[in-house]
Amino acid sequence: MTITIPGEKLADVSLSEQDALVDVAIGLYKREQVSIGRAAEIAGLPTPQFLDELGRRRIPVNYEVEDLRQDLDALKNLG
Repeated sequence: MTITIPGEKLADVSLSEQDALVDVAIGLYKREQVSIGRAAEIAGLPTPQFLDELGRRRIPVNYEVEDLRQDLDALKNLG
């Protein structure tokens, strides 16, 4: 996908391509359209660095009680 934004729309905005990718990835993640791993891929960042960026921006991780239960069950099955 290619997105073109006319220069006059961003006249006073300093935004690199990398910053734009991170912003798009975070937006998709916040709307729960992509997983954290997929959002990190879109942003071009390793998952831990993407998580750091979420924390820096004070954006909560999408992790519900049911996710915790599934993770705990998976850990029980490993041992």
